[in-house]
Amino acid sequence: MEYIKSPLNYTGNKFRILNQIQPYFPEKINVMVDLFCGGATVGINTPCQKVIFIDNDKNVIGLLKFLAKSNFDKLLVNLERIIEKYGFSYSAKYGYAYYKKQIKDNNANNGLKAYNSNAFYNLRNDYNNLKNKQTNEGFLMLYLLMVYAFNNDMRFSQTGMFNLPVGKTDLNTNNIKKLKAYIERVQSLNTEFICGDFKSSHIQEIIKAADFVYMDPPYLIMNAVYNESNKWNEQNEYEILRFMNYCLNNSKFFVLSNVLEKQGRRNEPLYYWTTTMETEIEIVDIDYHYRGASYNKKLRNAKEREVIILPKKKK
Repeated sequence: MEYIKSPLNYTGNKFRILNQIQPYFPEKINVMVDLFCGGATVGINTPCQKVIFIDNDKNVIGLLKFLAKSNFDKLLVNLERIIEKYGFSYSAKYGYAYYKKQIKDNNANNGLKAYNSNAFYNLRNDYNNLKNKQTNEGFLMLYLLMVYAFNNDMRFSQTGMFNLPVGKTDLNTNNIKKLKAYIERVQSLNTEFICGDFKSSHIQEIIKAADFVYMDPPYLIMNAVYNESNKWNEQNEYEILRFMNYCLNNSKFFVLSNVLEKQGRRNEPLYYWTTTMETEIEIVDIDYHYRGASYNKKLRNAKEREVIILPKKKK
């Protein structure tokens, strides 16, 4: 299976390390759960009979599901309609230079920010004023907000308002290629998208019925967008540990991605658990750092230990 990128520029996505983690997946998978799926990178790139994407962010799951059922050509027409309505740049169609020469900004690092600023904030305001954002039109607007936002990311306030500022890029050729590849890939697979809390009994039953679960929860000691406002805390971390204990006791195969150490900090709950489970688990160090991430501008070369954890093979 050729690796493709997610259309969502999700912080910490595993595209660059797929070749390091997939060799530890089961050779044959019937039903896989991509838990805390984020941009769905791992699930859409793993051969299996069925993949179930689970995340507790309704905006992420809703957008992934909307794009997955879309006809690419019709989707592009609708995106172009909104781009024209608000007056965004569209470099995939007209080229980057066409817009750049219209900007009175000598700072090349600002990209197309000045050109798209008014359009972006008008779209953001209209999106935030929608009574129901979980509609086709809402997801079209959300996708474009992500594309034109700072770092091509998604961030919402505690009241559900999209609150990132305008970014430097636009709907370019690369974004369109990722969108098309995702739609083609996901429509060739047997998939299910579920929004829910991994601690709920409903989600737990789905996970326990699967052959294999890949878990990429928010990292306790990282400061990415998805973990602002203490959305992931030690209590959640202990719940994950309890679930891994269940998997080990019931011979259910799993792979967990996490960061054990970062900039002098250590994920104490996970670290202590690994010391008590040395005979049951295998820890594999990952050779990659998210130095380019927007939350990681300082101390990019600081010590970091990213790992995957899985059951140890029985002799």
